[in-house]
Amino acid sequence: LLVAGAVVTAILLYLSHTYVWAAQFPGDGGTGSSIADAADTATTWAQDNLSGITNAVRDVITNALLNPFQSLLTDSPWWLVGAALVALGAVLGGRLAAVTTAVCVGLLVGTGVWSDSMTTLASTVVATVLVMVLGIVFGVWMGRSPLVDRVLRPTLDAAQVMPPFVYLVPFLALFGATRFTAIVAAVVYAAPVAMKIIADGVRAVPETTVEAATSAGCNTWQIITKVQLPMSRSALTLATNQGLIYVLSMVVVGGLVGAGALGYDVVAGFSQGELYGKGLAAGLAIVLLGVMFDRITQAAARRTGA
Repeated sequence: LLVAGAVVTAILLYLSHTYVWAAQFPGDGGTGSSIADAADTATTWAQDNLSGITNAVRDVITNALLNPFQSLLTDSPWWLVGAALVALGAVLGGRLAAVTTAVCVGLLVGTGVWSDSMTTLASTVVATVLVMVLGIVFGVWMGRSPLVDRVLRPTLDAAQVMPPFVYLVPFLALFGATRFTAIVAAVVYAAPVAMKIIADGVRAVPETTVEAATSAGCNTWQIITKVQLPMSRSALTLATNQGLIYVLSMVVVGGLVGAGALGYDVVAGFSQGELYGKGLAAGLAIVLLGVMFDRITQAAARRTGA
């Protein structure tokens, strides 16, 4: 085998140094690779045939969820929104989470980018809601079916390791440079984590409990809603925690595709010297939002588990 391999290698080397066709790399000097051509064709077809559907989805979510919630946060007095956040931290996470939330709210006010912070908060919450809807639907499906888990998990792994700018390209083609594009990109980035966590939580429910519910006459919907999801409360709160953090980590990337608010402030800060201070304040505000939500959801997960 070694001798045969050496002979074949020598022949190929001779051909590559003698004939041009044997030395050319596929695609060199041509019109482009087959993958690039196929991607261009698919993008053009989607823009021509799916623009009505994608625009309708964008408008419904933007007008029904994003705009009202953003108006509520940005138009309300800062002290009222801050009090509501502290109360939310106290209810979900307890006293320590409430204290952390109060400190973060005070520092957010001090950064001078409160309005942009509330705009980012609105987009983050809407994206997290979409992440959890997808996480519960597909996570329960994966947790109940090993076959579905084996089929979907490689796709989720690929979505996790894929750089965000890669899947921003088709989303920009479908939705344009808008806040909704940033939300979709954040959902694609964060949903795989939530799906895996919820699937593991559903799978961890004792089989004897599910069998007891089945023998008691429960149908599939009742088993999911009254047995498996309630017994996976800690997994659900942990998925919410990770979904929030992953969505928030996409804020700066979203600022590049029309999301505005804190993400745009950070991008403008490192691209324009006169806006460096505002960019630094926006970066600090993103960190404060992340710390606040992380502490609330982690404390909620611990209390739920207990």
